[in-house]
This record gives sequence, C-alpha cells and structure tokens, in this order.
Amino acid sequence: MNLIRSSLALAGVLAAATVSTHAQSATATLSWAAASNSYAYTVTLKNTGSVALNSFWYGWTTSGDNLPSEPSSAGNSVGWGNTVSGNSIKWVNTSYSYYGTTYYYGTPLAPGASATFTFVSSSSPSEITASPSGESVAYVGGIDFSQDAVGDSTAVFSPMLVSNSTPAIPTVTATISGVAAGSSYDYTITLQNTGTNALNSF
Repeated sequence: MNLIRSSLALAGVLAAATVSTHAQSATATLSWAAASNSYAYTVTLKNTGSVALNSFWYGWTTSGDNLPSEPSSAGNSVGWGNTVSGNSIKWVNTSYSYYGTTYYYGTPLAPGASATFTFVSSSSPSEITASPSGESVAYVGGIDFSQDAVGDSTAVFSPMLVSNSTPAIPTVTATISGVAAGSSYDYTITLQNTGTNALNSF
C-alpha cells in the first residue's frame, strides 16, 4: 500500500488498482472554484472497471479526520446519498431488495461512464491534495472502517488536481402569456434553458 501511495504521489497522476474479485476501479479529477471564503470542489469520477459502481468515498474512513477540514454541501449528479462523516464524505446509491433482486434509487455508474461529486470546503486545493499523507485519498466499492486497510474495496487512489474552473452560470429565456379568467388572469410562462447545466429551480 505504501508503494502504491508513493508511486501515485510521485507520478502526480491518478491510478486505481483493480480488485479482481469485484472488477472495480476508477479514475478521477478534482477541480475547484473559489466561493467566498471557501472553495467549491468537483470530483469527476470515471468507472474504469467492468462492473457498475454504487459507492464512492473521499477521505478514506468513516468519521476519520482525513481531509484537512470538515466538508459541507455534498452532492452528486447520479442521485446517490450524500453523507459527511467527520472529515470524510461517502456517496452511496441507496437500494432495496425485493425477492432477491436489488433495486437502486439513484443511477449506478456503469463501466466507462462518469459522474460528478461535489462538496464545499474552507481548505485550499493545496491543502486538500496534501491530506492526509501527501495525497487526497478516495476509493470505490466495499467500505472498510480501518485506517490503511481497504478490505474488499479498490486500493486507495488520488484524484488528479486540474486547474480551477469557472462555475457555469445558468441562463434562460422565457415568454409569458395570459388570458382573462373572470376577474383574474391565467398566466403561462414558457421557460427555455439556454445554458449547459440542468435546472432544478425557477
């Protein structure tokens, strides 16, 4: 494990070892945008394995102080649960079983597919990527609760830091029409999303 960590830190690139029994592996990049006195981070995770992924941890262990400060506002693009535990974050696709079949509430991350995972931190990019042992650590798959023991998850890997990003600003156009309805008016607003991100409020 120390050899894996050293090679990752020296190479400055992301590499994830595959666990043969689970065929799980991933790569990721970490980008950020300044947000007031904090930083808004985006981890873009790509499934490089042969099975769908339904969990992703950033910070190594549950309730561990593995990032330099406690993150907040965790989110993701695939409908998974977002949980901040100590200075770590876990994203897990909530599921239930029915007659031996597992059904997921979110979208499993299929082989070859990518998803984004977001959080806010008061720690700078250099602090984030230096924690806890000269690299920011993450893993996918089964969860092990012991420091430096990955259990049935993939070996630890480090998201490659990319240049800071400018957050996409939502843009829209709209028309409004109305028809008389007694002493009131029925209005219809037709909204068109002219930006690059999906909108979820208006």
